[in-house]
Amino acid sequence: MVESEVSLVLCRCLEIWPGSRVRCFQSSGAYLFCRELSDLVLPNMPFLKVADEGGHTMTLISYKGRYGSPQFNEEALLNMDDFPLRADDILLCSYSKSGCHWIWEILRLLISGPDSTGQEKIDKESYMMEWRPYDQYSSLPSPRVLNNHMTFDMQPKDLLVKKPKVVFVYRNFKDVAVSFYHHHCGIHEYEYNGDFDSYLKRWSSGQTDNGTPWSYSLGWEKGISEHPELPVFVTSFEDLKQDPLTQVRKLSEYLGFSYQDDFLQNICDLTDFSAMKKRKGPNSFKNKDGNPVMYRKDINAIGRRLRM
Repeated sequence: MVESEVSLVLCRCLEIWPGSRVRCFQSSGAYLFCRELSDLVLPNMPFLKVADEGGHTMTLISYKGRYGSPQFNEEALLNMDDFPLRADDILLCSYSKSGCHWIWEILRLLISGPDSTGQEKIDKESYMMEWRPYDQYSSLPSPRVLNNHMTFDMQPKDLLVKKPKVVFVYRNFKDVAVSFYHHHCGIHEYEYNGDFDSYLKRWSSGQTDNGTPWSYSLGWEKGISEHPELPVFVTSFEDLKQDPLTQVRKLSEYLGFSYQDDFLQNICDLTDFSAMKKRKGPNSFKNKDGNPVMYRKDINAIGRRLRM
């Protein structure tokens, strides 16, 4: 597998697109059949038992020619195009397991300013655009730090009309694979318990929510390139991990703030993994062992040997 650690991904791999033929398994008897992916897009967004080559099934939903998380709201996914954005919104976009919770909290604290203690119990999901119908976000005060895992072509039409500030974050694919595997095994709605080798084949062929990370990143790279008028700040999980203060300072300047470094360092301390896990872990999704799925480990795969 080819990956980029300094810029957006420049690799290509098989992806599921509307109209392509995909392999699907029945949930019992490992019955294999082929059909058009567009045939699976039904008005009530059916839950599908999608199996990998090892016969391990994962529960997903189908919408607009792609797979989604069974946790997400059907109306929100089907009507994302019409989500009304505001010019002063901040839109955080990333592939799953790329540091979205971390950066969302940083953005929230930057918006709150030095007068905030940082201890407010506000969860990223309260501002996650796939989580509930868009009319339920209208009462949120500006500026809103919205977030989603949608591809560039699935973003609201208002993105290119209102041109809100966008923060795009990516992460080393090895870490994404490991973290997403534990995510899918840990959250019971997926009903998944496959082994890691089978999971890698599933993930690399787009049989999970969000499709593949390289297709996701290439789509965003193309969208950013074709719309230079769109204000986009691009960063990575690794850059933030290596030098938090520098990245937080850059984010602050991008948002138009001129905070002193002592406040920015305080944000770094408040959003350190241990601090985030202690403050937010108890209220996050739990796996079958009662441990937080979103705050599992604070390590990366660079320098580790991982078969992919």
